[in-house]
Amino acid sequence: MNEQNDGAAGPASSAATRRRVAPVRVPIRHRVPPRRWTSAPAILLGVFLLLNIAGGLLLVLPFAAADGHSAGFQVSFFTAISAATVTGLTQVDTQTFWSPFGQVVLFVLMLVGGLEFMTAATVLVFFGRRTTVLEEEVYRDTVGSGQTSNVAKVARNIVLAFMAGYLIGAALIFYQMRTMPGMSLAEAAWQSIFLSVSAFNNAGLSILPNAASGNNLDTLGAYPYLAGLITPMIILGALGWPLMVDMRRNWRPELNRRRLSGLFLFNFSRFTLDTKLVIILTLSLYALSAGAFLFAEWDGVLAHHSLLGKVGSSIFHGASGRTAGFAALDWSGVRDFTLLIYGGLMFIGGSTASVAGGIKVNTLAVLLAAARSAAFRHPRTEIFRREIGETLVARALMIALIAVAYLGVVTPILTYTEPHLNFEKLIFEAVSAFGTNGMSTGVSADLSLAGSIIFMITMLAGRIGPLTLVMLLAPREEASYRYPQEPVRIG
Repeated sequence: MNEQNDGAAGPASSAATRRRVAPVRVPIRHRVPPRRWTSAPAILLGVFLLLNIAGGLLLVLPFAAADGHSAGFQVSFFTAISAATVTGLTQVDTQTFWSPFGQVVLFVLMLVGGLEFMTAATVLVFFGRRTTVLEEEVYRDTVGSGQTSNVAKVARNIVLAFMAGYLIGAALIFYQMRTMPGMSLAEAAWQSIFLSVSAFNNAGLSILPNAASGNNLDTLGAYPYLAGLITPMIILGALGWPLMVDMRRNWRPELNRRRLSGLFLFNFSRFTLDTKLVIILTLSLYALSAGAFLFAEWDGVLAHHSLLGKVGSSIFHGASGRTAGFAALDWSGVRDFTLLIYGGLMFIGGSTASVAGGIKVNTLAVLLAAARSAAFRHPRTEIFRREIGETLVARALMIALIAVAYLGVVTPILTYTEPHLNFEKLIFEAVSAFGTNGMSTGVSADLSLAGSIIFMITMLAGRIGPLTLVMLLAPREEASYRYPQEPVRIG
């Protein structure tokens, strides 16, 4: 009886035991890949630094200066970095100080520097080898393309588009240059191509002949045609390649009532969210910059201009003061209100994948969209019936915080190394260097060696970009876990 019960219970007991056996837990260690110093940010940084070093060494040569004497390492490397980062800050008069050889070096530096991240460096990184997920994110954020397989085509299109812009702009500028007194056709052609590249790349460098007053600014201000032509070139260069592609894709030249409710000849409803945000915010910032300049300087530096001259100068400086750095008047005489407003505009800069610097309009747009959603108590960042991911919002916040932190560290150091300079103008110039803008109040020429080195580093940091620096120094590790949430008191 017992044997039968044992025999009957045996199989059932074994089955129950098998069911109750705890699963074997095998710990899986996520291997963190070592830091790759041959990654995209590292190569971009290395190539760009070599470009700046080569430019500085060429400018330090005696025959790079007009008087045949070496400019010295401080002036040479400051100017080379300013040209390669398409900033435009100078410590000497570009037109009179540098020889034709030196001007050619500056031309090459700002030409290559303007195309830097979008073409040559992109091809160098991605063409012909496998890419990591992180590098693909860098590529998408920089170039605006979702795939790295078509990098050669994208780079080719960017080069062709920019070259076409340079040539068309030079031809239009040449129409004015050939009429300038005492200028040969060869010199007019050289001036035209130099100014065209400088304007389209938002470099702000000019080798226009000085006016009778000895001021290059008066030359540009004396020719409204040039200022009116440079303005749209600056805007185009600051818009960014992805936005241009999207606008071209949605170009509809035919007019009808339904489309007029959109954005002129474009089908605004079919734009990507990125394009919509950039267009709206860019137009708002241009209106703010021009309006603020007209309001603040009506009886200031614009006091001796006619009504049309005041409006035209405000529009020109509203565009140039944000990203380019061209000036048709002396900015050392503007009011503190103007310096404050334009300091913020230079900090924002242009659009992503453009030649302009700053934290980028796209970054500000994401932060404003997140703030709007938070104000309306939306659980997610939503705008134009689209949602912006949390990762993108965090990245935008990181870029802004790094930029603010950098300037917060540099500013006190500059006040210590440059006690002889005006505080407001010094800070304005530092923001101009970080935003690779180049708008100057004349402070750069009076910098000490320590101040010049700080400004060189600032121009490099502003051009490379906070996001690229973070990716270079701290590669991201994908976490397969989440910590419990706990509230923190704010406000």
